[in-house]
Amino acid sequence: MSTDPALLDKFIPLHELTSANRSRLADKATVIDLPSRRRIEDTNPGRWMTYLLEGTLYLTEGTREDTIEAGSARAKRPLFPLETRRGPLTAQSRGPVRLLRLDRAMFDLLLREQRVSDYEVQDTPINDAEGKLLYHIYQAVKDGTLNLPSMPEVAMRIRDAAMRPDVSVQEIAQIVQIDPVVAGGVLRSANSAAVRGAQPINSLTEAVVRLGFEATRSLATRIAVSQIFNAHTPLVRERMHALWEHSVQTSSLASVLARHYGKLDPDHAQLTGLLHDIGCVPILLYAERESLLGDIEAIESALRHLRVPVGLLVLDYWDLDNSFGEIIQNAEEWRRDSLLNTTDYADLIIVAQRMLAPPEATLPALEDMPSYARLALGPPDPQRIQALLQEGQQQLAEIKNLLTPQAA
Repeated sequence: MSTDPALLDKFIPLHELTSANRSRLADKATVIDLPSRRRIEDTNPGRWMTYLLEGTLYLTEGTREDTIEAGSARAKRPLFPLETRRGPLTAQSRGPVRLLRLDRAMFDLLLREQRVSDYEVQDTPINDAEGKLLYHIYQAVKDGTLNLPSMPEVAMRIRDAAMRPDVSVQEIAQIVQIDPVVAGGVLRSANSAAVRGAQPINSLTEAVVRLGFEATRSLATRIAVSQIFNAHTPLVRERMHALWEHSVQTSSLASVLARHYGKLDPDHAQLTGLLHDIGCVPILLYAERESLLGDIEAIESALRHLRVPVGLLVLDYWDLDNSFGEIIQNAEEWRRDSLLNTTDYADLIIVAQRMLAPPEATLPALEDMPSYARLALGPPDPQRIQALLQEGQQQLAEIKNLLTPQAA
């Protein structure tokens, strides 16, 4: 039985796909008819996206039971979500039901492909060398051999462990010690002036207790990310070092701006500063390995044109929160407005980069930027801006001490 592609438009997040991609996904879809009182289990979490088309189901999660009826708001979302669960998920049909089952891996791949294609159409046309570079990276996505820097093991394991309600301080400390660079950074942070207690800390367990799970996870991720800013050939190594310097300066100033604004987390602001140009890293690494870009002008052009689509691929590859994609896409939208007039981390990155830009840069003035107005920092007079920049410089030394990459 073939599936009507228009049917997929009713479901979340399938509606994000284009009509053509929904047709491709529908070609591989399976419709399943089940009799009354049939038990359904999510035996392979993350493998399938299953939706209720007809009928009623009882969904059981731990001790909680919900009723899902076809056509309801809940039925528009996958029956078995990927989010953290309180217990195993099972469903049972009240009467005859019809289900739609789709391949999650295929959906993810189509969405990644769409993001790259959409950006390429909307942005400045790329030249042949840049097209070849993007093709290499895109093909790697399709083939499952994406040669992007992997999120180091320690950051992934801390993220996964911290989601478990029964995780202990000792377990987090054991994971941290896997990576000496991360372990050293966590100890230094726990003994820094901002959090220092009466006694110096010498053990990772004590450091995790002092910092807390969330701060430890965020710090470990920032340190781990910093270690990928590395290259071998002189030309690419020099550009990678400049990218690192720009990222860490943006990171420190964004953290300062978050503290002054008061409603955004400074630690998360640091991480967004490190990630806003993350798409440049695999571009430089591919340029180095494949010799696809011959000179600095060609490299700079590729970084301008491919930074966003490749950055989105990195986020998907690392399975990071979609909010980082908004930051990557909007980091240089100097006149970015907000329909809801809400302040977010992209505003921090936009303002931080503008404040760090050289005087000769042809960019809008701070007073003309909606992002600056939303941060409510007061009139952007020279004294105020200089004070914020100095505060950012004071924090920069501490951040570099924690985040120094292997080759700087």
